[in-house]
Amino acid sequence: MTIAVTGGNGEFGRAVLEALHKRACEPLVATVRDLAKVHRIPGVSYRPGDFDQPDSLRASLSGVDAVLINATFFGADPSLRYPRVSSAIRTAAEAGVGRIVLTSWPDLERATLPAVQDYKRLEALATASGPAWTILRLSYGLPVALARDVVWAKAGGELVAPAAGARVTPADVSDLAEAAAVVLARHEHGDAIYELSGPDSITWEHLAELAGLPLRAVCDDEYRDYLTRFSLPAEVAQQLIDMYADFRSDWASKPTATMRELIGHLPVPGIDAVSRQVSRFPAL
Repeated sequence: MTIAVTGGNGEFGRAVLEALHKRACEPLVATVRDLAKVHRIPGVSYRPGDFDQPDSLRASLSGVDAVLINATFFGADPSLRYPRVSSAIRTAAEAGVGRIVLTSWPDLERATLPAVQDYKRLEALATASGPAWTILRLSYGLPVALARDVVWAKAGGELVAPAAGARVTPADVSDLAEAAAVVLARHEHGDAIYELSGPDSITWEHLAELAGLPLRAVCDDEYRDYLTRFSLPAEVAQQLIDMYADFRSDWASKPTATMRELIGHLPVPGIDAVSRQVSRFPAL
């Protein structure tokens, strides 16, 4: 069975390919936007895979049995992300791929963040595109978002967030990649939606402990004022404020057993997933 991973040179795509390689899955195909920048994994065939160039992507996916449509670029403008990912889904179906595995946003039904609402349309498109399908709702970006709070706290002497009562379930990229590899490699995971949360829920009190600093819970307006020190574009600041509204709700706050069932071992604890990202975060 030939398995393809789009975005094969990015963090998540490469991690999935490495997990597939460890499982001795072959042949493996990685599609990438720029072949000149590939950091090659032995045994992986690298092909052109720009979502904005459907003809070359269609050729690259010819003969593929299962493909990961990697839509983990969460920070992208939805007005750009939706047409690119929807084009990739349609192109995979036109290429005759047997199963489309789409990455999506966690706990999507309860997500109110405006910037991720396009994932609902993408999921609907994937399920109606023709081939078998699997949806992976990943908490992939959450450890990075939480690590940013810790890094900012260390720079400012306190952890500031509109996070009173908030809980969240971050998952480590290694576990998410392994779960994605399992799903890609096994036919029985077709026509299913998997919520891949971390194994436990953590709070901003836990993040403050990780930073070794006090937590100051603030309201949205106070947080907006706090964010001015980082010179963020207004739309980015608003997106952070909108995300915290979801954090304070029940969104992505309840761990599921799905990850452990797929990978067959205990996932990395949530606070450790965040800590790993803190160590990799660019210095301020």
